Amino acid sequence: MRLLAVDRCGPAVRGRTLLQFADEVLSLADARGAAELAVVGWSAGGPHALALAARAPDRVRRVALVASMPVPDGLRLMPSSIRVAVRAARVSPRLAVRGLERWGRMPTLSTGSDAADAAYARGRIEAFRGGGEWLARELAYLGRPWGFGLADVQAPVALWWGSGDVVTPPAIGREYVRRLPNAELRIVDGTHQLLFQRWEDILADVCRP
Repeated sequence: MRLLAVDRCGPAVRGRTLLQFADEVLSLADARGAAELAVVGWSAGGPHALALAARAPDRVRRVALVASMPVPDGLRLMPSSIRVAVRAARVSPRLAVRGLERWGRMPTLSTGSDAADAAYARGRIEAFRGGGEWLARELAYLGRPWGFGLADVQAPVALWWGSGDVVTPPAIGREYVRRLPNAELRIVDGTHQLLFQRWEDILADVCRP
């Protein structure tokens, strides 16, 4: 397996869409000579992974969504604080920035691995080093129509969820199972949204023939 990790947390980009992101990843794959792809998206990365599968059904063999955000009409399944942030971001990303930056400073739940906890804490600090506008803009376009339908995702989709996830609850995974053409839900007992301890299993899952 060759792993390409694509960073979404760059400068805030006005007018960005999920399908534009998919086109950028496909250009990267072309440059690296990757004709076929398997795609993993965690949390807000989930819709980005689905966009790539919808954009290039002839190239994306499998998809794994890990504690993914829902489609826009599924936001009702998320905590009220996130729904408020998304609604504010849709009006103007600046309205959501301060609250998101406060969230970025909050301590995270343990993943069960000291090394993973430390790495995630460092990553969160780095992600918010330039402020929260990037995340506010991302939530704004994730809360609007995506520009493609779930029926456009033809690749098999593995849905990985922690049973104790309160940020992106397992109900979101069950909704995806109902609406995606070819999806399977894997619930991991005794854990939450940060399924870092299962990355080996998740990557093996999407690399199956």
